[in-house]
Amino acid sequence: MKTIRVFFTKTGRAKYISHLDVNRCIDRAIKRSGIPVWYTQGFNPHIYTTFAMPISLGFESLCESFETRLVEDDFSLEEVKTALNRVLPTGLEVTQVAEPVMEMKEIAKADYGVDIRFAGLTAGELAALLEGFLAQDAIMVLKRSKKGMLDVDIKPHFEVLSHREEDSQLHLELRAAAGSTLNINPMLVIGALVEFAGRPHDGYRVIRRQIYNGKGEIFA
Repeated sequence: MKTIRVFFTKTGRAKYISHLDVNRCIDRAIKRSGIPVWYTQGFNPHIYTTFAMPISLGFESLCESFETRLVEDDFSLEEVKTALNRVLPTGLEVTQVAEPVMEMKEIAKADYGVDIRFAGLTAGELAALLEGFLAQDAIMVLKRSKKGMLDVDIKPHFEVLSHREEDSQLHLELRAAAGSTLNINPMLVIGALVEFAGRPHDGYRVIRRQIYNGKGEIFA
């Protein structure tokens, strides 16, 4: 028996599928595909799967992953990929299957593409807005924690890798803290930017591009 990590994308309309429903969908796909996987023991045996940092509802992702266990060593990783893609619904697609290199608890950062629409603002006005936002000494937000809602300065925990402004549209490439210890959801950044702008946004799109460990290595 060996543990495998399955990487997949969640795009398009699939971004509206909750993590619980994705979990159920993966279970059904594994059963339909005929992949020889390990079931838990006990009164209610079920397929063993565990997910690494599932993406928030409404966001797209190019780097979702889960672990499961094969009970037949001669069933190849490429066969797993092909079998799952044959039965997964539109919007979910396996991109790679490999044996795990890192533990899930090593996840520390994630990259996101963020598009925010502010109707009526020119590219120059959006550039000035972003410059002023990032120039603040602190960016305070209310963040949910195990102790309840806390005021947190998120500025030290994210960076704008690049940005592009068009009339009414601001595009950001963000790198933010991620993982079990500290997780900065892009919505915290969007919310803080909207508050700084003093006006509501007119729509947004978020896609997670990559996940890293604390050394900056791609999660594998």
